Amino acid sequence: MVRAAYDEGRPIPESLARKAAEAGDPRGMTVYGIGLGRRGAYAEAVHWLGKAAATGDLSALVVLGTVHLDHGELGEAERHFRRAADRGHDGARLALRQMRARRNGSGH
Repeated sequence: MVRAAYDEGRPIPESLARKAAEAGDPRGMTVYGIGLGRRGAYAEAVHWLGKAAATGDLSALVVLGTVHLDHGELGEAERHFRRAADRGHDGARLALRQMRARRNGSGH
């Protein structure tokens, strides 16, 4: 159920995402990690997103990069964006370009 809802972009209740995450579903881990991050549970979010990323979930890598970026952890953010970009994720490539532009002072 989580996989179909995720693929279709439908909302997933946190309780269902948590169950899927605990059962080892990478998409459940990603969705649960996103929910935790929105609630400010940073360490838990990083934990679940990291587990999903370890399975090869590209979305988890990008979200994990974003969480680190939001917390000022630029090296970690870049590392996760790079891993996703190297595997063809266009959003991660854009994030890397934006980080590089900011670092170089152009802002875009």
